[in-house]
Amino acid sequence: MRQFPRNRALFVFLMVTLVAAFFVPATAQIVSDDQEQVQHQIERAKIFREAYPVIAEVDLYCSLFIYEGDLPDLRITAAEKGYEKVMFSDSDIVFLNKGTQDGLEIGQVFLVVEIGARIGDFGYLANKRGRAHVVFLEENRAVARIEKSCGRLTVGSYLLPFEEEETLLGKDIGYEAYAEGVTGPTGTIVYLERDYNQIGSGGWAIIDIGEEAGIQVGQQLTIYKRIRNPQTLEVREDLPQIGVGNSVVIDVGKRTATVKVLSCSDSIVKGQTVQGK
Repeated sequence: MRQFPRNRALFVFLMVTLVAAFFVPATAQIVSDDQEQVQHQIERAKIFREAYPVIAEVDLYCSLFIYEGDLPDLRITAAEKGYEKVMFSDSDIVFLNKGTQDGLEIGQVFLVVEIGARIGDFGYLANKRGRAHVVFLEENRAVARIEKSCGRLTVGSYLLPFEEEETLLGKDIGYEAYAEGVTGPTGTIVYLERDYNQIGSGGWAIIDIGEEAGIQVGQQLTIYKRIRNPQTLEVREDLPQIGVGNSVVIDVGKRTATVKVLSCSDSIVKGQTVQGK
């Protein structure tokens, strides 16, 4: 009778040992899985930190470009609230000078552009100002609602067919101050957004090379400056160009392109050289 408690105690000990042996590996596996998940999240965070939208929606739909063709026929001729304001924004109703007779359809979306002066012999300076969504039609006129407006959208603005474009996730690959043997297409900055004297990171500029020179959207270009004599301000031809910035192409035409400055160590001004990598 005295042996029974001892055997019972031994039995309990063995059961506890077996249960512990069964659960410990599972717990270790859970800890290991959690560690792997945390490590995976850290790696994803590193990638996200290094890669970002080098071309964002605002670059695609609110920037500037050179309109190289004849002026469009489709325009905004009036606005529902034209009696109380000059510039229009989201949900405002505007009237167009074309209708079903010209092929317009309910639901069509157009890019609204403000077209200004000519830039050299390249074409007209054009600023993207938003979208117009056709909501009502008659034979010779239409009604549209403004969407995703940006900047100066007024009566007289032109409408172009809207094309959906993709943002670009990537990295600023930077630039070298001095680079030898670079053979990419070379051009010049001919216009800065809003006719500024200088721009920095995030600013837009027009360059005088485009599709004909092999330029493509998403391509990164180095921006160079020349050293000038501090007294005469003449270019020192005996000194090499210095890389001062990096840019990405956000819009391209046949002979021109629009670039966004990604990074720079000095002011970006008109007349500086750009070169493809």
